[in-house]
Amino acid sequence: MNSAANTTTTCAPFAPGPRGPPRLLGGMLVSFASLEPVQLAPEQAAAYAASAEHEVALAIGRATIAVRFSRASAAAAFAERFGDMLGAGTPDMVAYAVELPGESFFWVAPDRARRWPHRIDDVLLVFFADNVAMYEYFTNSADLGIHAAVLASDSLVAAIVGRSTAGKTTTAIAAARGGLTLYSDERCVIQDGLVVPFLRAIGIREGGRMALLADPLPESDVDARLRALPAEGDTVMRPRVLFGQRAGGPPRPLGALFIIEGRDATPSVEPCSLYAVFAALHESVMVRGAGLARDRRAARGTGVSTATRITGRYGELDRKDAR
Repeated sequence: MNSAANTTTTCAPFAPGPRGPPRLLGGMLVSFASLEPVQLAPEQAAAYAASAEHEVALAIGRATIAVRFSRASAAAAFAERFGDMLGAGTPDMVAYAVELPGESFFWVAPDRARRWPHRIDDVLLVFFADNVAMYEYFTNSADLGIHAAVLASDSLVAAIVGRSTAGKTTTAIAAARGGLTLYSDERCVIQDGLVVPFLRAIGIREGGRMALLADPLPESDVDARLRALPAEGDTVMRPRVLFGQRAGGPPRPLGALFIIEGRDATPSVEPCSLYAVFAALHESVMVRGAGLARDRRAARGTGVSTATRITGRYGELDRKDAR
C-alpha cells in the first residue's frame, strides 16, 4: 500500500508535544518534534492497525495503556523498558506503532498521527512509541504528567524537576541510595490529586554513576549493582532491579517540588514561590488544555504552592571531572 498517497500532512492542528533537547538514538539526534504531524484516513489507519499484532500493556495507577507494535522485537524492547509497570485488562487507551517500508506511523487517533519518514530501528521505534503514547494519554485524560524524578520518605513525596541532563536521575539515585523510595526517575504522575509510581527503566549516565560511587556513603546493595554495570558508556536498569522494594509505593499526595536550575560550581538551595519557577514547570508539564487554562490546571494539579530552587547539580560529571 502506498501510504504517501493517502496521508495528508497537516500544519500541526494540535499541541506541539513534549519539549526537550534532541537525544542521540540510533546514531541520530531526535526528539518528539522530529515526527511529522499527519492525518490518516480511517480505512488507512484500520489497515495499518491490523498489522500491529504485538501488544504491550502498561499500568499507570488506575489506568491501563496498550501500545501495539507491528514489529515483535520492538514490542519486546518496549516491554523491557516498562518491565516494572506491565499491566493487563481492558485498556483505557490504545496507541499504535507501525513500521512500513521507509516510514513509520504512531497514533492513538488517526487525525492526530505522527510520521517518521525514514527507516527505523528498534531503539527509535520504542522511543517514539513511548513519546507519542505518553503525550496522547496526558493531553487527553484528567491526569497530570510532569517530567520529573519522584522520591518518597515516610512523611513526604517530592518531585525534582529539571531539563534533560540537569541531574534529576543522578540526584534521585543518590537519594534512593540513602534510603528514600523511588517513585520515578522520569515522570511525576498525579491522578485524583495523588502521585502514583511510574517505574520506567532508568537511564544511568556514565558520569553520574562514577560520581555516585565516588560519594563516601556506606557500601550498599545499590552500590554493588552500580559497580556491576559496564565501566564505560551509559546503561539502562529497571528500578526494581536496582532498588528492590524501595521502588514504587501506594498513591500519595505531592508534598514538595524542587526545581534544578543552572550548573553553578557552588550549589545553592532557595525556597521560592511556585510562580518564580513556573517557566521551568511549564516546560515540564503534559496536561490537557491549552494556553492559560493549561497553565492553571498544571499549577493546581501539583497541589503545592511553593517550591525550592536548586542551583547546581548532584555529580553529573564527565569522566575527567569524576576522576
